[in-house]
Amino acid sequence: MDGLIESARGLLEAATDSVEAGLGTGDWTIFVGPEGGMQMIAGGEGPPEHLHWSHGARSAWRVSRQGAKVRVEGSSGKQRCMLESAARDGVVRRLLDDVRLYEMEV
Repeated sequence: MDGLIESARGLLEAATDSVEAGLGTGDWTIFVGPEGGMQMIAGGEGPPEHLHWSHGARSAWRVSRQGAKVRVEGSSGKQRCMLESAARDGVVRRLLDDVRLYEMEV
């Protein structure tokens, strides 16, 4: 269970940081396939446990965003977890809106 939760925490932190930086995270499905390789699918429908029978996934996570909330749902065998965090939506982007990031001379 520790590996499932640790991976979910890492994904939640990355997605939350992305939202706070003003980047669109969208919804993602991430899974470890039967050979051990990791795959990411933009979007993804249904709960992560469906990937166990449809793709032979060992473990799967679904990262989704609803407003300022970011949620990660994880599944590995009979183990399940769900983590959720409220991101400060676009804080960095709002701080940098009036800052000139580069200057061009012609």
